[in-house]
Amino acid sequence: MKVTFIDEPELEFGSSGRHIDIRYGLKSFGPLDAGTETAPRVIRLGLVGTQETVEGIQNWLTKCEGGVAAKATPLLNLFPSFPGYGDNSCFQSRLEFGQSLTRSITKKTIEDLAKRNDQAAVADAVDLFFDETRQLVEKGGVDVIICALPLELANLDADDEGELSAEIGKPEQEYETRLDLRNWLKAKTMTLGKPIQLVLPPTYDESKKRKLKTRDAEVRQLQDEATRAWNFHIALYYKAGGTPWRIVRTSGELSACHVGISFYRTLDHNQLMTSMAQVYNERGDGVIVRGAPVQLTKEDRQPHLSAEDSYKLLHSAMEQYRKEHKTLPARVVVHKSSSYNPEELDGLTRAVRDQRIELLDFLTVAKCFSRLYRAGQYPPLRGTLLNLDASTEVLYTRGSVAFYSTYPGLYVPRPLKIRCVETEQTPHFLAQEILALTKLNWNNTQFDGGEPITLRVARKVGDILKYVPDNQAVQPRYSFYM
Repeated sequence: MKVTFIDEPELEFGSSGRHIDIRYGLKSFGPLDAGTETAPRVIRLGLVGTQETVEGIQNWLTKCEGGVAAKATPLLNLFPSFPGYGDNSCFQSRLEFGQSLTRSITKKTIEDLAKRNDQAAVADAVDLFFDETRQLVEKGGVDVIICALPLELANLDADDEGELSAEIGKPEQEYETRLDLRNWLKAKTMTLGKPIQLVLPPTYDESKKRKLKTRDAEVRQLQDEATRAWNFHIALYYKAGGTPWRIVRTSGELSACHVGISFYRTLDHNQLMTSMAQVYNERGDGVIVRGAPVQLTKEDRQPHLSAEDSYKLLHSAMEQYRKEHKTLPARVVVHKSSSYNPEELDGLTRAVRDQRIELLDFLTVAKCFSRLYRAGQYPPLRGTLLNLDASTEVLYTRGSVAFYSTYPGLYVPRPLKIRCVETEQTPHFLAQEILALTKLNWNNTQFDGGEPITLRVARKVGDILKYVPDNQAVQPRYSFYM
């Protein structure tokens, strides 16, 4: 065994500026596409909600235009101020919203839904917001729709653990089928052709912190206001078609396409699993592909695709990639959270070879319980790499961060186990690449994401695709799923 360290990968911003931190990079250089024809100079926001929630989000967005002060803390790099959003800000973009772009829902309608608090109420809430969103889209002139949910609706399907489940050791192969208002609404509004952004009252009003269902005396932890402003405005910028940052690529480096494969259970339980893939290039541009059903066997409880379905999945992904980028990559990298069987390897390899792509790397990437211990109070540094053997490594994608002067997490971090199944690149190079891919998350400007964007998005997209009927086309861009 051998322990090494990978330096924090840089990102590229406007005017070819580089920085390891997303927020400082944006402050110094602006978004990657700033000044180009494709950059969203004006983002017209449609707003759907009650009078109270619409007014609340409007007031907060107006406040954020002038900037938000940093949290009072000595950890200045972890909690920087928000510089504001407008023509003269580093974003070189402004938001437009107002009464003509707003649809209101009565308070009584929301109260009636909240009183029922059942699955039918979730379905009716989805239909309600879908109908109002459709009205705005059909009227025209909007780029992104903000659905400002009242707290009563958020509690219809509240999950106390939420994002924390993966950090505290909840089994990863747990394919949830409970009805979820957020994912269902995103799936239904996908047909309208405009991305939506859901927002809860605590985002713009800290006095409305949401209580935990199982612990009434406790409330959900809330990020500081400047961090919330960073994350919210970057999400809007990306959903409006902007490219905030990208992974740095050298001039001699071959173009690469990264594919994440995950599985999810259909709501009706008729199909045990269904596969999907998320395709990314170095800019973070994603293409969503829905795959075929899979089966579990008594001999192997992990989900696998047949050779033919594996071929169709990756071949379809490459076709979508060609349509999106007008070319094919020189190299294909596949990340899968479960193991590969011979049939999958055969189908995936044939799909790549048929496209005359010579370089391919097949990896399994999943959280593990193997840990390193470090002297002192803080866990190992992000970027710590433990080599177990010639094809297996353990990588800390979350951990202590020198730039932040602390460990920014809440729980003992779980590293990733990376197994190189069939690869052209070295394990160390592939680990560097995975660390960089953790920084392509348009929902989070803190750069210590635990998963590469390939698998994170594959899982998140699967949560939404379970609500999309088989006869409905899926949107190819990730902005409709985040």
